[in-house]
Amino acid sequence: MRVPLESYLGRELPSVYSLVAAVPFSPVDVDLNVLARGEWDALTDRFRVWFLPKTEGQSDKTSCYVMIRKFDQQQAVLVCLHIVANLETGEGGNGQPYFTLGILSNDDIRARATLGIFLGVPPIFHRRSEITLIERKWRTDPATVARFASNVYATVTAKSGHGGEVYRLRLEPGSDLLATLKPLDAWWDDSGGEDSVKE
Repeated sequence: MRVPLESYLGRELPSVYSLVAAVPFSPVDVDLNVLARGEWDALTDRFRVWFLPKTEGQSDKTSCYVMIRKFDQQQAVLVCLHIVANLETGEGGNGQPYFTLGILSNDDIRARATLGIFLGVPPIFHRRSEITLIERKWRTDPATVARFASNVYATVTAKSGHGGEVYRLRLEPGSDLLATLKPLDAWWDDSGGEDSVKE
């Protein structure tokens, strides 16, 4: 299923596809060429590293993650990917994954295909059986959809400055939205496991 990107710019936000996986190995190799499909546009695509220190009253932990955003203009598909380092994981993993991968997209097939940029990459050639899916479902919660909609808005406005159509964001968040937002690095529940996987 694919949701038109324009629908994220209206008053009523649609659902967004979320795929989340636990990664028990390190390092994580990324085949950016597969994701970029031969194109990388500095206006719309991003490879950004975030470090969010612990702050009193807002975040009880330090967070470090990589955010990759890739826009396929021909197919009108946007993929937003977070690679979150689980800094609490000790030596040997302690049964905890070293990383959590989170993918948001307006296209469920592209989101699932994006998981492949971490698999079969030389020199280690990790397999799908090594990771655990935590979540794969269409989400409608306002915080997650707004997170994706903000990336859609940033992407289409970047293009609009170069001869594209101008969009106006008509998002009217509820008064309690900011209070319920999850940390910037994650929109998923940490308690998830194989039983939280849904289609």
